[in-house]
Formats: sequence, C-alpha cells, structure tokens
Amino acid sequence: MTEVRAGRPRAAADLRRMRGSTAVTLWVLVLIGGFLQIVLGVDGEPGLRMGVLIVTSIVSCVLALAVVPLLLRASDGASARHPLVIALLVVAGLAWGIALLPPFAGWRWGFLFALGGGMLGCLVSRWWSAVVLAAVLGSIAVGFLSAPTGSSGSAGGPTTPGEGSDVVIVGTLALVTVMPLSAVWVLRVVLRLEDARQTASELAVATERLRFATDLHDIQGHHLQVIALKGELAERRLFADQPELAAQELADIRRIAQTALDDTRAVVNDYRTVTVAVEARNAAAVLRSAGIDCEARIDVPELPVQIGAVFALAIREAATNILRHSRATEASLDLVRSGSDEYRLTVSNNGSGALRTGGTGLRGITERVAVWGGTVETRRRGDTFTLVIRIPRASGQHPVEADS
Repeated sequence: MTEVRAGRPRAAADLRRMRGSTAVTLWVLVLIGGFLQIVLGVDGEPGLRMGVLIVTSIVSCVLALAVVPLLLRASDGASARHPLVIALLVVAGLAWGIALLPPFAGWRWGFLFALGGGMLGCLVSRWWSAVVLAAVLGSIAVGFLSAPTGSSGSAGGPTTPGEGSDVVIVGTLALVTVMPLSAVWVLRVVLRLEDARQTASELAVATERLRFATDLHDIQGHHLQVIALKGELAERRLFADQPELAAQELADIRRIAQTALDDTRAVVNDYRTVTVAVEARNAAAVLRSAGIDCEARIDVPELPVQIGAVFALAIREAATNILRHSRATEASLDLVRSGSDEYRLTVSNNGSGALRTGGTGLRGITERVAVWGGTVETRRRGDTFTLVIRIPRASGQHPVEADS
C-alpha cells in the first residue's frame, strides 16, 4: 500500500510533464507552420491579395495556438464543434482558397490549413479522422494540379509545379497534416496506460482485502467456535461440581484467545505460517474435547510449505464446520501422498446435518486450492459427510520435510 501511494504522485507528475511536452510540441509546430507560410509565401508583388493572405495567416496561427489545449483534454467529438476549431478551419481554409485562385499563389500558403485539418482529425472519431485527412490531402493535391506548367507558383514569380522545392513543400504539407495526430495519439496512449495502471492497483487492493478477510474468517471463526465450546464445557462442569475440570477449560479458553490474538497479529503483518501437522493435532484435540472420537493421520514426508499451509487452513475450516454444523460422534483426518501424482486430504464425520448454502469457508478453501491446480470435492452418504481435497504434487515448490 505504501508503494502504491508513493507511486501516485510520481505518476501524476509524469502525466503533467507528458501533457506539457505535448502542448509545447504542438505550439512549436504551429509557430513553425505560421512562420514558413508567411516568410516563404511573401515573395511576390505586394497587393490586396497578398495582404489578405498575410492577415488570414496570422489569425489562423493565433487560433491554432488557442486550439492546442482542446487537443489535450478532448475525450470525444464534442470539441470538434468548438467555436475556436470552427473559426480556425474557416480562416485557414479561406487563406488556402484565396491562394488557389488563379494565378495560383503557391503551396506555401497551405501550412496552417494542413495543421487545422490535422487538429480537427484529433477531435473526431477514428473514421471521421480518416475522412478529414483525405479531404485535406485532396485539397493539397488540387493546389498542385491548379498550377499549370509554366504558370506562376507564387503571386509574383514564375515557377514550375514540378520543381524540387515545390515538391518538398507539398511533402512537408502532408507531413504537417499528420503530425498533430501523432503527438495527440501518443498522449492518449499514455493516458490509457495510466488508467489501466490505476485499475490494476484498485484490483490489487480489492484482492488483498479479500485475502485478508478470508484469512481472518479462517482464524477467528475457528478460535471463536472453540472458545464457545470450551465455555459451554466449563459452565457444565461448574454446575456438576467439577471445579478442577472447569478451571482447566477456562485455562484452555485463555490460551486459545491468546493464540487467536497472535494469529490475527500475524495475518496483519503478513508472516503467518501454518504447519499442517500441528494444525491436524490441534483439530483432533479440539474435536475430542467436544466428545467426538477423532483420528488424525499425516503421511506426507516431502510436503511443500506452501501446500501444507493450504491443507492446514482446510483442516481448520473442516474442524470448525464439524463443531458448528454436525452431530458427529466420530471423525477422521487423513492427509497422504497418493502415489507420486498428488497430495490428498480426506476429512469425514458421521453426523452430517442439513446441507447449507452461502457459506464462505469452503468457498475460500476452494479458491486457495484452485491456485495450486487442485480440486475440492464433497460427498454425503446417509449421515456421513466427506471432504476430499487434492493438489497435484507437481505444483509444489521448495519441498521440505513435514512436521511429524
């Protein structure tokens, strides 16, 4: 949790830097486009047409700078109808349209129109973006075709449309059209990755909370049930004038409560380790103290610690269920290695009550066993209820000697 909290400010700072760098990139692109459009375009005789082209170019440059923030926060097509976007397209389109009028004023006057088309492509849906790009590039092609061979490529000087400099400018116009799309696309990819990271963090927190709740249920449910049983036995023996036995039961209650407290602290600090052999002995002792004849057999000489912890929790849950939901007089716990393929835990009792639904104990055990590729099976024949848990031996890691 500390790492998650510490990572959020860094991620937020990275996002701010990414937005800032994208904005600076787009602003620089607009300034370069406006500079090239005016400096390269103004090479002919001054006149009304030249003055209108210069004014519309300056206005288009200012509008394009104002549109950049819309590109950084646009999440749908709503910003495509923003007045600034419409004004940019109208003014830049007017400048390009004037340049197309005979005699053709040159492709130099199309930079801001190409930028405006690229910005509009960032604000519409994917398919409309393709339409916008096609329209802008088509308009540039019209400009190329509008200048017949030998006609003036600018308002005041004869050039040929096929000249190398003009071909370079046409290619630059096509590149300028797609550059805003590229910059904004990278920003949006980063934003989607950040959303995915936040979702993963939230899922990790939810998973950890579920794990903690399951562990707490396994620990406290078992201990509280045993404490209740011991308290009932102590009460009976006090009424039966057996103070020594009652005192023993009260001592057991104190010990079990302390164990529950220690286990709860261990769960909180995430270092709790359950030993399957010890858990089996404790479960058998508790069942016997409740008047249930219980036999426990553990025969797993190379049981991995991780799998042993799963079986230990399953034994604890099974013993708790026997105490709470059965009228058993006999029970058995049997954990063996079946051949060389799997470990198998079998827990049975002869006093099965009515079947219950909606419990979380066996569901939690099933989830834990599934992580190791195992299965949980329950059978009921008459009054005998049997729980069988199997975990493949191949799923274990770092085998150690089990406690005996």
